[in-house]
Amino acid sequence: MKKLLLLITLILSISVLSYSQSMSLTAQGGYSWLNGVVGVEYQVGKIALSGGWFPAKMPGSKEIVSSFSGAVTFYGGNWNRSSYYISGGVASAGYREEVSYNGGAWTDRIVAPMYIVMLGYKGSVGNTNAKLGFGYGWCDYGSAFTWELTIGWVLFANYD
Repeated sequence: MKKLLLLITLILSISVLSYSQSMSLTAQGGYSWLNGVVGVEYQVGKIALSGGWFPAKMPGSKEIVSSFSGAVTFYGGNWNRSSYYISGGVASAGYREEVSYNGGAWTDRIVAPMYIVMLGYKGSVGNTNAKLGFGYGWCDYGSAFTWELTIGWVLFANYD
């Protein structure tokens, strides 16, 4: 319940800020554990909320597992300016593990959420942008280095 109240408060705060600051809604595509292969980002001033979907593969059976993610990003500039950024978020299927005993079927599968921190640079030209970032993810079962490369198209914007 506390997390839901915190989320509602955050959304209302960003909505109030959007009346007085530069804001944008961007569709993104590419490779990212935080923004998925398909995602959206809502940026107000220098703060953004994003979410996406990533078709993750199990390491042995290669079965596709949907991973949904969400992140908060702090940019060095508004949506229409190139800048460095830092992101923090969660990928619902960031950690995946399964075991095959004596070459048999893949069993003992573990799919767990992974927390991720990402540093990168976003280049903006007009209503498009590209992001390149490098990060680190961790959970109770393990950790991994990750990266992202996305291209974004601004769907709606309020210029500053």
